[in-house]
Amino acid sequence: MTLGELGERGAIARLTALLGSAESAVGVRLGIGHDAALLTPPAGHDLVLTTDQQAAGTHFDFELMGAENCGGRMLAAAVSDLAPFGAEPLWVVIGLATAPSTQIESLEQLYRGIAQAAVELPLSSKLTIVGGDLISQPGPLTVSLTVIGSRPTGWEPGGRGGASPGETIYLSGATGLAAAGLWQLQNPTIELAGSEMLRKAFLSPKIELELGQRLWRDGRLTTAADTSDSLTEQLELLAEASEVGILIEENQVLLPEPLISAAEAMGMEPLMLALGGGEDFRLLITAPAGLERDFHELIPIGRTTEPQDGCWFINDKGGRGSLPRPLFTHYSK
Repeated sequence: MTLGELGERGAIARLTALLGSAESAVGVRLGIGHDAALLTPPAGHDLVLTTDQQAAGTHFDFELMGAENCGGRMLAAAVSDLAPFGAEPLWVVIGLATAPSTQIESLEQLYRGIAQAAVELPLSSKLTIVGGDLISQPGPLTVSLTVIGSRPTGWEPGGRGGASPGETIYLSGATGLAAAGLWQLQNPTIELAGSEMLRKAFLSPKIELELGQRLWRDGRLTTAADTSDSLTEQLELLAEASEVGILIEENQVLLPEPLISAAEAMGMEPLMLALGGGEDFRLLITAPAGLERDFHELIPIGRTTEPQDGCWFINDKGGRGSLPRPLFTHYSK
């Protein structure tokens, strides 16, 4: 049945029935079914808010990925923006814009994926869907997720602007795997080593919520961001915000065998895929040297330098190269 046949109120009723009641959730005084939600933040905490928009054909593809997978991945992408702040995600609002010809069954699968992903997040409290909006538009299906979390008021604000020259740059895992996984989904007849690992990296990304919280409780990090828009993009944003240079050591960047296999099939260097591929949601942080001794997930991949040095990577022979461009940007320069 299409949305046009079902009508707005009928569609909303079908979709919100999949989400459960929000009124019993922590901090929710009024949830779904009203003009706005009424929420009470935890005492002694700041609110952290992020919005993530995703459009069919640009961010997701029901036929390629499956609607439930799309929903789960959408929520993961939105929630990942809270991880660099050590925030606990509490509430989410869903905005949906789509054509009247859209099948309600595909949207129900999408919402099931969102709801299931909310349950599976590694949290001490449940992430609750507290409202949203549904409108008609002639263009592709567009989904907007606004996630609200909280973190202790006493913590430093965070962000990308706190690094100084001489600090270590850390990454919480391999990057480039999600981009390789998308390519594998688009080219299923090409056999790759570790293809299942690559597909999982794209469809079911790991979000570093717990690591972000532990790092902020430790208190030594000076900046934090996630690598959703590629490692190169985040390194350049870090350099700009903190007014530092960046030097990445090529032999410190993780290049798992499946990544190397995928890069060869894609006709590119593995390092270019690791630095330029996005959607991995790894944490990129700066801190004093030695943090990896207490946080074994962290890999030191380089250091901050004086701002006039610019952004480079260095190979084991001492040669320098420019950071590769991201594989995808919404508005190419």
